[in-house]
Amino acid sequence: MSEYAGHYFAIHGICPCKIEETAVAKAAAIFKEFADPVAFTEEMERQRVIGKRIWYVESERTIYIAKIFAIESGGGCADNKSPIGERCHCSHFNHLTGVYPKHYCQCGAEFYRPMFAPLYGDNITLEPFETVLAGDEECVIAVRL
Repeated sequence: MSEYAGHYFAIHGICPCKIEETAVAKAAAIFKEFADPVAFTEEMERQRVIGKRIWYVESERTIYIAKIFAIESGGGCADNKSPIGERCHCSHFNHLTGVYPKHYCQCGAEFYRPMFAPLYGDNITLEPFETVLAGDEECVIAVRL
């Protein structure tokens, strides 16, 4: 049985972690004033609402969010000094070393659904674009509009 098969998201199809309501409310207020995705992401970045960085690529109709490292927010796996242990927020995986498929981080992408679905509709696609589990330097989530 793979590590992923026992993950909460693999079993239930939802992320058990909850994004802060204050961040969701800030995003909604910004969207109300700046509905254009370029202006919206620029203002989200200026106000530092979520992640390390947030930007929009118009040609892809995609918002990208570079997540902060787990150790920067008091998380991670203290016993694992690898990039995964220090950067991954998921306690189901942050004790691992090695390289794992990006789909293991679908839960981390769905974490942002409560923020973006009310703004852009339920048909948005959230997906891991880069992940430390897959060997990337950071985790970047793609919100496809």
